[in-house]
Amino acid sequence: MAKQELAKEMAQLTCELARTCNDKEKYFAALFNLTTAEFKCLNLFSNRDSHSIKEIALEMNLTPGRITHILTSLEEKKLIERRVDPTDRRNVIVHLTKKSKPFLKNISENHVKIHRDLLETIPENRQELILGAMKELLKALKTWKQNLK
Repeated sequence: MAKQELAKEMAQLTCELARTCNDKEKYFAALFNLTTAEFKCLNLFSNRDSHSIKEIALEMNLTPGRITHILTSLEEKKLIERRVDPTDRRNVIVHLTKKSKPFLKNISENHVKIHRDLLETIPENRQELILGAMKELLKALKTWKQNLK
């Protein structure tokens, strides 16, 4: 297949993959009574118990007003709390609550289960190949994004 045709097919597949992943996130978030935005926000806390609002806004690529709305909703669900940064009172730090930790563990375990189920639909001898290809594609997309700046 010619490079132009490969590029065209890749463009179509990546768009379809993005749409399908968004649908999967919507479905999964709804299982836990979360909006997709709340689910994505909570995912930022998978490796850390706190983030500044600025970090969250940058990572999610949303306006401060939209972030405030998401955080207010998560706060009402008792999953996060906002505290003034003691080192710089102009900043607000978002922390996970004690209630959120087992909740997030449950979400994570179920999220991994969905992906394990997806992997099981792929022949075993192709699973690592596909994961490797996904890593290469993600790396290429991140490089492309970085070069835009």
